[in-house]
Amino acid sequence: MNSGDMDEGASPESTLEKLAYQFGRTYDSYLATEAGLTQFWSSSGNGVVSYAQIGRYLHVQGGLLCNPADRESLLREFHAFVRQQRYCVTFYSVVEDDLPLFRQCDFQVTKWGEEPMLDLANLTWAGGEFEWVRRQFNFCHRQNVSLTECRRENHSQAEWDALLDDIRAVAAEGLKSKPQRREIWFFNGRFDPKDWGRRRLFLARGDSGHGRIEGFLVCLPFENGSHWAVETYRHRLDAPRGLVAFMIHQCVQTLRSDGVATVSLCLCPAVRVEVLPNDSWLVRRGLQFGFNYASIFFDLPGEYHFKSRFRPRFVPRYICHWPHASVRSMWSLVRLSGVLTLDYRKLAVNLCSRFWRRKPRNLAVPPSTDAHDGR
Repeated sequence: MNSGDMDEGASPESTLEKLAYQFGRTYDSYLATEAGLTQFWSSSGNGVVSYAQIGRYLHVQGGLLCNPADRESLLREFHAFVRQQRYCVTFYSVVEDDLPLFRQCDFQVTKWGEEPMLDLANLTWAGGEFEWVRRQFNFCHRQNVSLTECRRENHSQAEWDALLDDIRAVAAEGLKSKPQRREIWFFNGRFDPKDWGRRRLFLARGDSGHGRIEGFLVCLPFENGSHWAVETYRHRLDAPRGLVAFMIHQCVQTLRSDGVATVSLCLCPAVRVEVLPNDSWLVRRGLQFGFNYASIFFDLPGEYHFKSRFRPRFVPRYICHWPHASVRSMWSLVRLSGVLTLDYRKLAVNLCSRFWRRKPRNLAVPPSTDAHDGR
């Protein structure tokens, strides 16, 4: 990296944060700033790719972080580095506009899923389509729940540490209902990172804001702050019904008042993974199998159902592999994320619960590509 092209006196960490904030294009762009990732800097120092490594497999977090005019040169330099080192690399949540760049470098492109977006300019929460959201909000409001933002600069170190201890306790309680032994990483952000940067933390409390923390929500910026992602949310097991919908509703209201244009609800994997020319049959079938049959490990149908209740605009996202996807590259991602690092006792409890459930879940089903109109 040519440090002369960075802001004078800026550290690589602060430059990375600035690039993720300014030039990130999807919900996970700001996750590129998290600890545990390695950075590849362009020769000019004006662009960066953050990745996690498992053996010879590189998994890129946040995409190409640079000025749009520099994306092609950054990708070509990174691609040359990958070829020279004989690595295999995977980019996630690639936007449709960037696909020609990846295809020029012979990347294999596969549909990954769709990112639900709320366009705030005309969002009123009125009408029958938002009746469910209003019902969740009204119930929590009657329970005297309120959502407030906690900014790092308004708290002493001791106060902030106490807040983080509280949200760790909430997160640990929520993990009890999941089969994993620990929080899934890489696709999910850490809720207590070493450096908060421009993340925004919202806390839901009972007793009109004076009670215990019932849940929390963390937002990440991208597109120069015009877009924010509701990236992490957790709640206590005995929190009021509809708390997550309440938190998202109130958070969106706050962001709109701040002039934010769009809020992302983060990726819905495996949604409308139609066949693409020369895509990975292995990844496509794996995603379809996961959506239809593996909800005990990660509830993709339930996640789509919940996010669809906010009536978002769904935007396609892609995975780009080089030279191609393989069983080993997919397994390295499983190892990296920890999605199959299981607590077998909790897994058995979840299986029994589903077996004895008397009624099947009535979940929304993604419409076909032909019927999909973006809402």
